[in-house]
Amino acid sequence: MTKSDVILVANSPGELSALVKPVAAELSRDKNKHVILVLTPCQYTSGRELEFVKGLKGIDRVVTAAEYKNWALLNKKPVQLELAGKGVVLYLGGDLAHAMVVAKKTKYPAYAYLGEHLGWKNFYRKFFVPDQGAYDKFKPKAKKGQLRLVGNLMVDSVTDLPKWQPARDVITFMPGSRQWEIDYMTPLYREIMPLIKRHYPGARFQLVSSPFVKAHPIPGAKLVNYEDIGNSELVITIPGTNTALLAARGLPMIVLFPLNNPEAIPLEGLADLLGKLPVMGRAFKKWLARTVDRRTKFFALPNQKAGREIVPEIRGLVEPLGVALSAVSLLKDHGRRAKMSRELVSSLGPAGAAKRIVEEICAGI
Repeated sequence: MTKSDVILVANSPGELSALVKPVAAELSRDKNKHVILVLTPCQYTSGRELEFVKGLKGIDRVVTAAEYKNWALLNKKPVQLELAGKGVVLYLGGDLAHAMVVAKKTKYPAYAYLGEHLGWKNFYRKFFVPDQGAYDKFKPKAKKGQLRLVGNLMVDSVTDLPKWQPARDVITFMPGSRQWEIDYMTPLYREIMPLIKRHYPGARFQLVSSPFVKAHPIPGAKLVNYEDIGNSELVITIPGTNTALLAARGLPMIVLFPLNNPEAIPLEGLADLLGKLPVMGRAFKKWLARTVDRRTKFFALPNQKAGREIVPEIRGLVEPLGVALSAVSLLKDHGRRAKMSRELVSSLGPAGAAKRIVEEICAGI
C-alpha cells in the first residue's frame, strides 16, 4: 500500500501538547501514513515549539511558521516537503483560514476539530467537536451530517500520565507557558506561598516549568515538569488548556484570574492596537478586562463543561491572603478534594477522541 499524507495544522503551545500530541500518536500506529505538522503564525509563540515537537511521537515532517508564510504568500513550497499526492488536512488550532490555505495548496480535503468557533463550513468536509454543548451550539450553523461528536482530545493527551496520587501537603503552582503569563503570575505566587506556610506550616511547594518557557524560580518551591505533578494535594493555576489537562488527571485546583494589573495582559487584533494608545490605552485595557470578567460565567474549562463550579475561581482584584486561606481550607478537607477529583474527570468524559478522528479522516483518503 502506498503512503498517504495527514497534514496537521496548529500553532500555540497548548494545542501542540493537548491536541497534536494524541492525534500524532494515534497516526503513528499506521506506517502507511506520512504525518506533516504545519506550524502557523502565533503572537504567543515561545520560539521553542519546534524543539517541543521533536519529542512528539508520530511527526515525520514539520513545516515551520516561516516556511508556511512563504508557501502561503509567495507560493514557495517548503524545501524537501515531499507530498504523496493523496491525503487530508486536519485543523487543530489557530485560524481556520490557515488550514484552508494548506488544503488548497495540496488539493487535499480538510477536516477540523474545534470547540469555540465554526467557520468556512462550505470548505471543510467535517467538523469534529469535543462535547454535546459544542455540538448543540454548532448544529444550526453546520450542514446536515457535517458535525461529529468525538470526545475531548485533551483527555487522550494525558492518558500516559499518572492520575491523582497526592503526597502529603504538596501544593503546585502553575504560572503558565507564555512569557507574559510567567512575568505576570510569579510575583503573586511569591506573595501567596509564605501566607500558606504561615497558616499551614507543613506545606511543600512545587512550581511547574513549561517546556516552552522556563518558570522564574521562587525560593522554597521545587521546579518540576507538568508530567510530575500527580503528587499534588492541590494545584493553583491560571485559566487555559492546563485546567482541562489537570481535570483529565483528576487533580484538584484553584483557578486564579487576577486583574490587579490588566494593562500587562496582551490583546489580539484591533484591541491590541487600542491598548497601546498613549494614556487611553491603559484605561481601555482595564475596561476590557472588567467587561470580560463580568460577562464570563466560568474561566476554568471543567467548570465550563459542567456548567457549574467544580473548582473555585478567584477573579478580579486577587488578594494573596484570600488565595492562601482558600488553599488552606481545601488542604484541610480531603473529602472535598476527593469529590472534586471525581467530578473533574467526569466533566471531560472518557478518552478515545483521537482514535475516532483518525478513523474518520483516514477513511476519506
